[in-house]
Amino acid sequence: MKADMNILVVDDEPIMRSLFVDILQDEGYKVTTVCNGKEAQDKIKDKFFDIAFVDVHMPVMNGIKTLYALRKISPKTAIVMTDSMPGYILKEIKEQGAVTCIHKPFDIREVRSIITKIMERGKENG
Repeated sequence: MKADMNILVVDDEPIMRSLFVDILQDEGYKVTTVCNGKEAQDKIKDKFFDIAFVDVHMPVMNGIKTLYALRKISPKTAIVMTDSMPGYILKEIKEQGAVTCIHKPFDIREVRSIITKIMERGKENG
């Protein structure tokens, strides 16, 4: 099942993209990374992603605008926002359809737990 899951990482910081890739590929997931929301829009038009991890603060298109755009293009993609101060936007992003917002720097166990919950929810709805 893991090998069938496609995950998109949207973050302008190369170190964060690299960290996600290292963690998620080690777990057996297929990972694609992009630097901003515009690139994320283009990618998600061409390929389905089960999960997208989206940074809140990015140039070109910030995370909130990216969330809106991705939800319109691919409503079945589970979107998890990432931010250094997640509490201030949690209510807004959940209202817009995001699963949650995780704190940067994040805990690997938290990422695993969120992915597991999304997978379980997919099985229930599938």
